[in-house]
Amino acid sequence: MEYGRMVLPAAIRKRLGLEKGGTVIVEVGDEEVTLRSVEQVLDKVKATFANYADLPGTSVDDFLANRRADSGE
Repeated sequence: MEYGRMVLPAAIRKRLGLEKGGTVIVEVGDEEVTLRSVEQVLDKVKATFANYADLPGTSVDDFLANRRADSGE
């Protein structure tokens, strides 16, 4: 992974909720570049997977029970 430096105007940093030296996620599309804060990306991931939280067999307890069964405990 390469690290670089970017200077963003204060208004953009404020909109992204970034402090000086904050981390941004850069997404490159065909004709656009999108900047997101780490918090924005995590919120998006959480929202995406929230739809699956109540499905049978998807809890941590279910996962651990399956692992125990697979290992013969």
